[in-house]
Amino acid sequence: MKLELDPIADAAYFEIFPAGVASTKEIEPGILADYDVDGRLIGLEILSVSQQTKLPVLDKVA
Repeated sequence: MKLELDPIADAAYFEIFPAGVASTKEIEPGILADYDVDGRLIGLEILSVSQQTKLPVLDKVA
């Protein structure tokens, strides 16, 4: 597994399994799922990641 962040593109890619992408489906607005030739999920891309994520305030979590 690997996580790649691109702050300039404001995108993140979470690679679950290294394989060639056969198809991509948008599972929610701005969230794309990549699948291999056998239909297995191999990665997720999050576009506009700064708008998608909702991180808790750290002092409220601790």
